[in-house]
Amino acid sequence: MTYTASIDVGTTNTKINLFNRDDQLIDTFKAGYQRTNKQNDLHEMDFEEIWQIVTDGLRGLINLYEIEALEIILTTAMHSVQLLDQDFNLFGQTITWADKRGHELIPQLSKTEKENVYQRTGTPIHSMNPYIKLLSIYQPDMKIASIKDLLFYRLTGEWAIDLSNASSSGLLNLSSLDWDQALLTQLGLSVEDLPKIQPVNYSVMTFHKSLQIPIKVIIGTSDGVSSNYIFNDLDHHAVLSIGTSHAVRVVADSPSTNANLNNFSYAIDAHHYLIGLASNNGADILAWACDIFKTDFNELNEICINRPADQAIFIPYINGERAPIWQDYATASLLNLTRNASRESILYAIILGMVFNIKVNVTHLGDLVAFDKIGLVGGVTQMTGLTQLIADVLNKDLYIPQIENAETVGTIHLVHDVLSKGKYKVIQPDVEATKILAPLFAQYLQQVN
Repeated sequence: MTYTASIDVGTTNTKINLFNRDDQLIDTFKAGYQRTNKQNDLHEMDFEEIWQIVTDGLRGLINLYEIEALEIILTTAMHSVQLLDQDFNLFGQTITWADKRGHELIPQLSKTEKENVYQRTGTPIHSMNPYIKLLSIYQPDMKIASIKDLLFYRLTGEWAIDLSNASSSGLLNLSSLDWDQALLTQLGLSVEDLPKIQPVNYSVMTFHKSLQIPIKVIIGTSDGVSSNYIFNDLDHHAVLSIGTSHAVRVVADSPSTNANLNNFSYAIDAHHYLIGLASNNGADILAWACDIFKTDFNELNEICINRPADQAIFIPYINGERAPIWQDYATASLLNLTRNASRESILYAIILGMVFNIKVNVTHLGDLVAFDKIGLVGGVTQMTGLTQLIADVLNKDLYIPQIENAETVGTIHLVHDVLSKGKYKVIQPDVEATKILAPLFAQYLQQVN
């Protein structure tokens, strides 16, 4: 194939990056969603809108570059749920991880049952978990799909899901790397109601009538796995991705679960597992602060550089929280305000609260798997003041990939089994700044605990 289209379907937009055979970026198509529902505890997307964006984007690139054959690689957000009838017609909307349906049923599960399911599946018992949602929404005679397998089905006619996305569904048994029969029985499901599990490099060659060219579709992986494989030439590293939310992850050679931390442990293949912690609160905190204080990311970046002194502490749970506290309805707090507080110092406290929350998750992950450096991805990599602050707080070197649209490159590295080119900007912590920040972090921990 002369061209590769790496498709990344997230919860806010879909991006298609077109690469040549040397994996050089040629062009990018990106579109956000208009038909989402985020009322109260609901968080829904319209799969038909996603499909329209994907096909329109592909057709536009195919026509522009006169492409005669195309390799397509799929990357999708984890934890989505889409009910189907037996004829593969959509039933309702696509539900994302942020939807809280099923939350009310968690207290009805015994402690032993929750721990057993968590240890078997590696998926935290939380409303983000599709298994928890299905306890609430599943109806008899329905098929259970996700964004990944529905895209693969519509592109190839074959209903299949990659192992990594299957693992994040909460229904995969980590020992057998197959659907967990006990959970299927509990939900009233059969194996036929779920897509067939395939390795991340599984592909199908077909001629797609809508695209009017031969295509090779590689099933690919999840967004979390893709982020980590951007850095697959580094040793002893974790990857921190900061988008609307944040997550810190490592790839390990065996699963690891901890009932106290409630970390996730998802299979990539039989010898590689994605282990980490995810938070509801990432750069959405910065966007919220910009809205409240009528400012922009440029000013926030300057504040990160100037670091105004004050004792205010911000507990950043504006969206509830997953790791580290696992409380869906947690709220944020601004503490220790005095008459001396300024607009800038309050904004700095808000930024620090976001970064300190990240440090808690990074520290907890380090208790499970050792690492000494961190790869950083997300829009915040453009904020030099913030990235230096993150390095100073975490007291670890940050590696920022110097390639465009890095988020879709990781899946290419994984399915093509190639190493990264190793072009990084490295940000080292400032020793004196780290010393100044340490007591502030201790005060933050005291308030959180």
